[in-house]
Amino acid sequence: MARIVVLLAIAFLGYLLWKELKQRSAKQRRQLLLRGGFFGLLAIILVLTATGRVHWIMAALAAMLPFAKILFSLLLRALPFLQVWMKHRQSDTGSSTDNRHSAPPQTYSELSEDEAWKILGLEPDASREDIVLAHKRLIQKLHPDRGGSDYLAAKLNTARDLLLKTVS
Repeated sequence: MARIVVLLAIAFLGYLLWKELKQRSAKQRRQLLLRGGFFGLLAIILVLTATGRVHWIMAALAAMLPFAKILFSLLLRALPFLQVWMKHRQSDTGSSTDNRHSAPPQTYSELSEDEAWKILGLEPDASREDIVLAHKRLIQKLHPDRGGSDYLAAKLNTARDLLLKTVS
């Protein structure tokens, strides 16, 4: 008889949960399911522990659940660094093949002064400081360590060097 009551209570709670989930948006639904799943798992572990049906290792795992939240948040914060590291590691392994297919950097003779001004986005009457600042601003965006290519960084450096020689 007790099992039937428990099954009816679970069925009723399932119906209420289904009704509540239908009314929520996808984001709220996901959040509600995660939170409900966490507290449901915690309740099951507590009941099993109280009735003596759980091994002491399971009790230790249940005690570590609050720390799992902290570790998960730390992992989420470290994820961007992990992506950068993976991209860097991938570029190291593929660097020998990538260099064969990338265009060689231009030399001063291949780059005209007008092209250099356009590359840095400056007018021909710009000062030495303007050239350095424009180069610094662009190289921060296009540097290979930040997702840019070697070709673009070399082109920026070539344009800067050429313009600094002509302005001086």
